[in-house]
Amino acid sequence: MHSTWISETELTDERSIVERAKKDPEAFGILFERHYPAIFGYVLRRVEDWSASKDITSEVFLKALKSLWRYQWQGIPFSSWLYRIATNEVRMYFRKWRRPILSLDQLMEEIGFRAD
Repeated sequence: MHSTWISETELTDERSIVERAKKDPEAFGILFERHYPAIFGYVLRRVEDWSASKDITSEVFLKALKSLWRYQWQGIPFSSWLYRIATNEVRMYFRKWRRPILSLDQLMEEIGFRAD
């Protein structure tokens, strides 16, 4: 595997990095390093579980890498797109793990507790 050389100008220009990453997965590493801490923090604040947050954040970046070819620069930060993916992943996490909410009457009926 060859080493990718990126000039200082390209490092500061996120749009250039995104365009480069579409053709060169190694360049995606720059985006990952730049945005991982903020995306992880965002997910952790919502999920409140370190391990689940790491898994969700990994999924965010995997999905971003897989669909980067469709990303079109619109003058807004690349991180906005990542936050949208993260929000969707957090929603899916809660949908998957949602427990049915039982009323007190249902709970009392299920465990046989009577308030007589």
